[in-house]
Amino acid sequence: MALPLRTVAFVMAILLVGVLPSCAHSLDQGGGGGFGRSTTEARITHLISEGQFAEAEALISESASARLIEQSTAVALRRQIADLSMKLGEIPARLQRVPSFPAKLKDFTRFQIQKMYDSGDFSIASKKELQTALKLLKDVAKDSSRLLQKI
Repeated sequence: MALPLRTVAFVMAILLVGVLPSCAHSLDQGGGGGFGRSTTEARITHLISEGQFAEAEALISESASARLIEQSTAVALRRQIADLSMKLGEIPARLQRVPSFPAKLKDFTRFQIQKMYDSGDFSIASKKELQTALKLLKDVAKDSSRLLQKI
């Protein structure tokens, strides 16, 4: 069974996001060394890409306390989990008042909406509604990332 190109690209992008930070670390930094750090980050990234957020969060906590991953990496991975697990109904009220707001998707997370969009599942919402929902959720994630950078 062949996966759609968008699904493959999405999974590759998720994997690269998790792997790239590990490329910047030298092998003698931190307690865990390079190999353990890379495999740990890859495992966490895989769990996130599968939507297994609780397991990924547990592994992040264990890995950060064991110094297999840097605290900054742990923060970035937790932010990614928070972004993917945000429900459309949790975005600011000002964004929910846009004329094309897909209210029927408000109980779905960004991860679920992205999965529907990538698989071409338009049984709950149209392609346009899924795109609008994803754009709104991505805008909220981008705004919160900017706020965290200013702090």
